[in-house]
Amino acid sequence: MKIVCDTNMPLGRTLFGTLGTVTLVDGAHLTAEQVKDADVLMVRDTRITAELLEGSSVRFVGTAVTGTDHVDVAYLNRKGIRWVNAPRANGESVADYCLAALLEYAHTRHRTLAGATVALIGVGWIGSMVRTRCEGMGMRVLCCDPPRQRNAYDLEAQSFLPLKDVLAEADYIIPFVPLTREGDYATWHMLNAETLAQAKYGAVLINMARGAVCDTEALCVALREGSLGDAIIDVWEDEPNFSTELADLAFLATPHLAGHSYEGKVNGTIAVYHALCTYLGRSPSIEPILPPPIHPKVEINAHGKTDEEILWFLTQKLSMIVADHLNFQDIVHLPQAQRIRRFATQRRTYPYRRQYCATQINVAHGTPELLAKIKAVGFKVV
Repeated sequence: MKIVCDTNMPLGRTLFGTLGTVTLVDGAHLTAEQVKDADVLMVRDTRITAELLEGSSVRFVGTAVTGTDHVDVAYLNRKGIRWVNAPRANGESVADYCLAALLEYAHTRHRTLAGATVALIGVGWIGSMVRTRCEGMGMRVLCCDPPRQRNAYDLEAQSFLPLKDVLAEADYIIPFVPLTREGDYATWHMLNAETLAQAKYGAVLINMARGAVCDTEALCVALREGSLGDAIIDVWEDEPNFSTELADLAFLATPHLAGHSYEGKVNGTIAVYHALCTYLGRSPSIEPILPPPIHPKVEINAHGKTDEEILWFLTQKLSMIVADHLNFQDIVHLPQAQRIRRFATQRRTYPYRRQYCATQINVAHGTPELLAKIKAVGFKVV
C-alpha cells in the first residue's frame, strides 16, 4: 500500500510506515502527479479538491486538523473515498493560545481579567476548555450555543443565552464555532455589521475559530470607529490571502498558529493513524512517546505580585504569541504574492512549542487561590 504523507505531520513516516510504503511530500505544493498512484493521502490543511484526486487511486484521505473547510467533502463522498479529520487533536493548544492572548492584552492595556465578562459563542470541545480556564481566573462567562441549547437533554445548555444577549454584556467576545454556510445555525459571517452593532461598546474580539465567522469588512469598520475596542486575530477570511487592514488594526495578529503546538500536531497525526488502522482492520502498533519540553519546570516567586501578573509571566514564557505577532508584522505589507507565500511558510516552519500541561510550575509564596488559577489555566503545579 502506498501512503503519501505531508512532511508537516510529525511522526508521519514512523506511524504510517507500519502500514505501508510512505512517500513524504510538501503539502503546500502537492500535485495530482504526486498522488495519482497513492492508496492513502495524509495531510494537515492542504486543500483536497477534485482536481487533485480525480483519476488517482486514493481511497482514504486523512486531514490531521480540526476543520474541514479545506476539504471538498461532497466530492470525496460522491467518489466513495473514506475521509477523516482530527476534531479534538489541537483543542488544548488553542485554549492555551487563547489564554495567552487574553493575559497579554490585559497586561498591556492595564486591565484586570477577574470580574470581566466573556461571551463564549460555541461551547464544544475547545469552547468548554476556554470556559473552564476563564472561570478559573475569576471571569464571568456567558455562553451561547443554539445547536446545543436545542437539545432538551443537554441540561447544561438550557441556561445558555441568545447571541444578542451575550454580546450586549461582554467585555471579550470569543467565538469557537465551526464554519458552516447552510442550515439553521450557519456561522459564515455570524459576526457582521448587524450583530457587531449589538456588542458592548469597547468590547474586544478574539477569533481563533475560523476567519469567515467574522465579516472582515464590518470588523474593520467597527475597529476604525471604536465601537470595538480591539481585536486579536489568528484566523482570516480567504487565508492565506489575509486582510492587511485587519492585520494593522488588530492588537495581536498571527497566521493561524493557535493549534500549532507540538502536541496538537502529533495528536492530529495519531488520530488519523488510528482511523486508518480501523479502516484497514489493523491494530495500532505504535504509541509514540513525546520528547521532553524545553521548559519542563518553571520556578517563580509570587511574593509581591498579583495573581494575573504571575499568570501573564507563565503564559508568555511558554506561548510565543508576542513573537508570533511580531514575525507576522514582517510580512503584512509585502506584495500580495509574497504575503501569501510567507503566510504559509510561517505556519509550516513554526518553532517547537509545547502545551502548558507539559510544564510543571513550582511557586514560592503562592496562595491556594493562585495555585488553583495556575492549574485552571492548564499547568501542572508542583
